[in-house]
Amino acid sequence: MVHDAFFHDKLNYSHQVDLLERQDRISFFTLVYVFILFGARYLSSLLAGRLRHHAVLYELTWMCNSTLVIGFISFGGLGVMRWICARRPLAATASCVGVSIDQVLWYLDLIGRAISGKFPVGVAKYLTWKQTLWIDRLTCTHHLWTIPLFVYSAGDVTLNSYVLSGYVVVVQVLLSRWLTPHHIRIVEHSNLLSISEQNSDISDPAKFRYLNVNLSHELWRDISFSFLQISKDTPSCLLYLCRLLSRWLVLNFAVFLGVFLPLNKLIN
Repeated sequence: MVHDAFFHDKLNYSHQVDLLERQDRISFFTLVYVFILFGARYLSSLLAGRLRHHAVLYELTWMCNSTLVIGFISFGGLGVMRWICARRPLAATASCVGVSIDQVLWYLDLIGRAISGKFPVGVAKYLTWKQTLWIDRLTCTHHLWTIPLFVYSAGDVTLNSYVLSGYVVVVQVLLSRWLTPHHIRIVEHSNLLSISEQNSDISDPAKFRYLNVNLSHELWRDISFSFLQISKDTPSCLLYLCRLLSRWLVLNFAVFLGVFLPLNKLIN
C-alpha cells in the first residue's frame, strides 16, 4: 500500500477534468506558498544572526511544512519529471491527516486567545516567544487552511488516508529524533560557565533556540494538559516515542472521523 501510494497509485487517479484542473490550481498555489515560506524564512535568517540561521532548516522539517511539499507534488501531475510529480492524492491526504491533530488544536488556541487572551492548549503559543520573528508569524497561516484545501483538492478522502498517515507520522518522528536536536545554543567558553549561567541562556533568544521538531524529544513545552503529559517522568527514548506515537495516532483518528469525513461530504 505504501509503495503504491507514493510510486504507482494509478487506481486512485481521477479522470474528471474539473477535478484535475482543480488539483493543478491548488498544486500551483501550494508551490508558490512553499517558495514564499521557505524563501522568506531562510533569507530572514541571514540577517537574524548565527543561531537563527542554523535553526531555520531544522524548523522547515516540521510535518506541517513537509505536508505542503508533499501536497504540491502529489496534486500537481506536471509534465516535467513525471515520476516525481505524478498525481498521488492519497499521499497528500495521508500527510495532511498525519498532522491534523496539530491543525485542529491551532483553531482551539487561536479562538481561545481571541476570547480570553490566553492559549488554552499551547501549540500556537510560540507565536508570542521572543525567538519568533515577525516573518514566522506571517508564514504560519497554512495551519488554518491545509485541511480544508487538501480535502477539497483530493475530491474524496477514504480510510486509506488515515492508514497511510500512520506510516507518515512514524517515519517523520523517527527521522526527526535521529537528525534534529532538542535545541541549539551559542555559549562561548561553556566549560568556564556554571550550570546556572548556562541554563540562563534558555530565556535568551540570541543564545538559545528551542527546536524539538515533530515533538521527537519531548512533549511541546507549552502544552499543559494532564492527559498529554508523556515526558514529565523523564522516560527512556523508546518509551517516550511509544507514548507519543500511540496518542498521536489515536487523536488523528478522532480528527479523521470528526473532521475529515464530515468535511469531505460537505465540500465534495
